[in-house]
Amino acid sequence: MKILFVAPWIPASVRPRSLVILEMLAAEHDVRFLALTHDDEEARLAEQLPVKDRTLVANPFVGSMLRSALALSTGVSLQTGYASPKALTDALRQALDDFQPDVVHLNVFRTVHLVEACGRTPVIVDLDEFRSEYYEQLASHGANLGWRALGRVEASRMRAREDKLVSMGVPLMLSAPSLPGQERPNTFLVRSPCDFSVQRQEGPITPTVLFVGRLSYEANVNGLMWFVRECWQGIRDAVPDARLRIVGTDPPKAVQALVGNGIELHANAPAVEPYYADAAVAIAPIFRGTGVQLKLIQAMSAGVPTVTTSMVADRAGVQDGVHVSVADDKAGWITAVSALLSAPEAAERIASNGREWVVAHHSSAAVRRQLQTAYASLSSRAEADAS
Repeated sequence: MKILFVAPWIPASVRPRSLVILEMLAAEHDVRFLALTHDDEEARLAEQLPVKDRTLVANPFVGSMLRSALALSTGVSLQTGYASPKALTDALRQALDDFQPDVVHLNVFRTVHLVEACGRTPVIVDLDEFRSEYYEQLASHGANLGWRALGRVEASRMRAREDKLVSMGVPLMLSAPSLPGQERPNTFLVRSPCDFSVQRQEGPITPTVLFVGRLSYEANVNGLMWFVRECWQGIRDAVPDARLRIVGTDPPKAVQALVGNGIELHANAPAVEPYYADAAVAIAPIFRGTGVQLKLIQAMSAGVPTVTTSMVADRAGVQDGVHVSVADDKAGWITAVSALLSAPEAAERIASNGREWVVAHHSSAAVRRQLQTAYASLSSRAEADAS
């Protein structure tokens, strides 16, 4: 199959879903690559991708922000405005003429403005998630007036475009199962791959609580700040030698100020595997968000017992007391984390179950089968159209 893979960025380790799915497709098909780049460093990253041919379109930061601002007056999503230079559409049409692909694979919501430009060429969109839901949450519970205003503007625009894609019958890949009652037609579950191989420390592990996450992401920062403010001292009272290790990119000053009282910060670490190797418990205190939290899947894959919220657990499809420990309030979090730090056998049971669940649902082998099912729908759709 000839596939034109179109992305608003360069798939890399910081965007693991995009990268691994591109690698899976390139291993079995003739894949050409079209993407936006901000700078020379991203262009160099593109040279490492396993594709035969690549076309890169410059998307300078100033221009992308200007298009987002202009989108305010047009009614389209700011996300698609950000990634919609005319040169990208022109390059797409040229690639369709030259390559004549069997399918165009559009990567994430920022590229969905290109669906119509693909004409009669079949399209599949790795939407990852119905992102409008996140902005709806932001509109109601954002950390400040600015975030809430952004949520109000973007939520309805993204929802309108998502609804149109569904009504058009465009196959959509989602990284998380739909919650009961929220299923939508022509969507396919293709989870984010995670083959996280970590050599766990042998012997007793110090009571280290680990948080891993992108600290430029508002929901991560809010959840982490809540955990430290409301729960950390109670955990230290129960387990006096407990320490909290925060590992993340671009920490804001509020997170930097948390250091002390057993709290460490490791900013912009080149790899996170070493931190999972000697962690006793991982935490994902996320109360707002969509899709499956990668930090949860990484921790479970690494064999680290994990505490998270019911919202995160429900969206992933894991069970409290079996694959993870679930807590939603201060008392529950203090009890859950302290218990796992103090009961190695129970912690090991949850860690083992969690690891098995990730292998069954998020391993490369499992995701490859899910991806094949999604792509098979294109053939069925073509046959139906022909009939």
